[in-house]
Amino acid sequence: MGRNKKKIRRTAAAAAVPLLLLAGEAAFFYYYSIVRFPERKKEKTERQLRREERKRAKKPRARFEKVVQEGVSWFLGQEPELVSITSFDGLKLCAYYLPAEGTKKGQPEASGNSADAGEKASTGAGSGSNAHPAKNVLLLMHGYRAGGLTDFAGLYRFYHEQGYDLLVPFQRSHGPSEGKYICFGVKERYDCRDWAEYAVCRAGKDCNLYLSGISMGCATVLMAAGLPLPSNVRAIIADCGFTSPKEILKTVLKRDYHLPAFPLMNLTELLTRWRAGFGYSDASTLDAMKNCRIPVLFIHGEKDSFVPVQMTLDNYMACRAPKELLIVPGAVHAAASLQDPEGYHRTALAFLKKYS
Repeated sequence: MGRNKKKIRRTAAAAAVPLLLLAGEAAFFYYYSIVRFPERKKEKTERQLRREERKRAKKPRARFEKVVQEGVSWFLGQEPELVSITSFDGLKLCAYYLPAEGTKKGQPEASGNSADAGEKASTGAGSGSNAHPAKNVLLLMHGYRAGGLTDFAGLYRFYHEQGYDLLVPFQRSHGPSEGKYICFGVKERYDCRDWAEYAVCRAGKDCNLYLSGISMGCATVLMAAGLPLPSNVRAIIADCGFTSPKEILKTVLKRDYHLPAFPLMNLTELLTRWRAGFGYSDASTLDAMKNCRIPVLFIHGEKDSFVPVQMTLDNYMACRAPKELLIVPGAVHAAASLQDPEGYHRTALAFLKKYS
């Protein structure tokens, strides 16, 4: 009898090992994929800085680093106004707003929920809003764990000089915006809707509003297109977006970790739903596109190794609205506007004007 008990214990222990390993992998993937990384309070050592520099040099967009830095510097040099709204779940979300005619230094920050902030902006109270705002506004949503300003660095000046107001949010859990979890568009789509409402209140009820997103920001604006949006939204520019949170995470698991989706994705999603309050299957761009009535320009880099080109093709095929497609030869992930600035600018501007 004693031998049988020992055998049972050994068998149970042997069976528990792979389960514990699987649970550990799920916890790691959950943390790595959606949890906001803590801000560093200590200054980085020279060794850490060198290591980060080497990592940046290996990134696909590394050769455009100078152009990106110049674009961000130009944008911040225009002294855009820092504004904020309150999300549907109580987070303070921040954005930069740059009118086509520029801003003045020292303007107070607009804050509150989207309606309150927009009311202040439209009346000129507490926001420094100009009396004659531009009629065209671009809402630019950045991608996953991006710095918030780098994704559109090659486009700020071009759009601004074409007469567009620029509203550039920091997505939840990025930059000065609050939040603990990155939701791959599931919750961010509602943030995009709220920013769209803010933009209309700010620029006027007769404005033309355009949504544009890159990578996760692209998925965000496409998912938002499945929600009731202000009638001012004329068109969407969707650059290198994925088809759903679940599909892009399955792709990452297979490509970067050489792991099968089952059962790891299932466990990770359970953990995500328990801790963060959403699931990877709660929303998809494909579902949103089936009900979309807003014209969409789909863009993707031919050499994108992070989000497969096929995902944009699938989104394009699912879209029921007027649509166009631009595949940029040689462009890596989130670098289509940097790889071929002239072609990107020409195509995007023609599309925007078509629906102005």
